[in-house]
Amino acid sequence: MQRRLYIQFLALMLVACVATIAIAACSGPSIPTYEPIPPAEGRTIQHAGGTTVVPRSPERVVILGSVVDALALGIEPIGAAFAGFPSRANAAELAPLLGDRTEGITVLGHVNQPNLERIIELQPDLILILGTKGPGSFYPRLSQIAPTVMVDFSRGAAAWTEYVLAAATALGKPAEAEALIQQYEQRVEQLQGALGDRHETTVISVARFLPERFRIYQKNSFSGAVLAEVGLPRPERQQRPRAYENISLEKLSTMDGDVLFFMQDNPAQSTLTQVQNNPLWSQLDVVQRGQIHEVSLEVWFLNAGIVNAHMILNDLFRTLVPNGEQYVIDQVGELTLP
Repeated sequence: MQRRLYIQFLALMLVACVATIAIAACSGPSIPTYEPIPPAEGRTIQHAGGTTVVPRSPERVVILGSVVDALALGIEPIGAAFAGFPSRANAAELAPLLGDRTEGITVLGHVNQPNLERIIELQPDLILILGTKGPGSFYPRLSQIAPTVMVDFSRGAAAWTEYVLAAATALGKPAEAEALIQQYEQRVEQLQGALGDRHETTVISVARFLPERFRIYQKNSFSGAVLAEVGLPRPERQQRPRAYENISLEKLSTMDGDVLFFMQDNPAQSTLTQVQNNPLWSQLDVVQRGQIHEVSLEVWFLNAGIVNAHMILNDLFRTLVPNGEQYVIDQVGELTLP
């Protein structure tokens, strides 16, 4: 009897040990806890995750989200996680349009599943999370590794300048960001002046062709916010207070306008050819006038920020203004544009 009880006890102990090992293996890397910075020696930042004391001049920055604004502000991140859908071309690149400009930045995976072990190895002195959905769920663990600031994007694309300033403040570059936003506002006025009355009458349509569907973009998208700031009107269906709407072939007329800007996730898998082969496509006024222009998904949709806002203005100057190239800029802060 005693021997049987002893054997049962050993079996239970073995099961408990196996379970403990399994839990340890599944729970991810052991996360060290950094030594907090005394408030007098750093900067206190209030953000979506709470209050954090960050370095006065961070030198080893990790970003979960787009790096382009940080580069424009003179910050060279040591690591970053990319965003966007796996179906898009160059999906695993941090900033495909910038060529080799991001070669020295360690890629940490997708923002919704960052590589924590690699972040620990980098020994950052500041982690910046851009957005509360997806990457925001990692805040409790990341805030153990280094001072971590989370910028909340939940107010919608119309508040993009607030997000830019919040991120820049965490990076210690608020004045530089203010200057870039002021430059953007001046360029908006310049575009309005170059367009004259046309800036109130030229109807701008924005569409996107994905691998399995296509959609129109509306007021609450990033491109919608920039177009509204310029004062350019939109087709009726694109004035709705949403970011976008998937449409059917029967609703292609909702893409019509004076000018159509369109994006593709991946030209090799795009629904653009399917749409172009439909008879309704050729009936669109914008198609008959040949006012269809492809623009970058990275710029017009994926990364709402000051660099991409300037790049959208570049596209508008080139497309809508006669001799518009004279108004185009090739430098935003410290970042040379493609």
